Amino acid sequence: MVQAFSNLMKNILDGKFVYTGELEPHKSMDLSEVISWAKTLKETGKIVAANVTDNPKSVGSISSLVASYIIQRETGLEIIYQLRCSDRNRLALISDLLGAAALG
Repeated sequence: MVQAFSNLMKNILDGKFVYTGELEPHKSMDLSEVISWAKTLKETGKIVAANVTDNPKSVGSISSLVASYIIQRETGLEIIYQLRCSDRNRLALISDLLGAAALG
């Protein structure tokens, strides 16, 4: 039996249809607008988790790892950390994944 370690996984294992949202950080360090969107998604009561995009539209923006951590900490909404491979070599991917693991 697979053990659920997140709300999203628990809902999927229970056979429920889940809704997720998508949050797109901007090209700045200010996450206030994205945090507001995340709170709105959570308040619907229907969104189980939200994906935080990684350099959307191939434009440099705040790290999706950092944005994911801050948004989840500030809102309590479960976050799906997105990590794109297109602009990272193996060393960079390993560094990002180790950083994500260190944050929990």
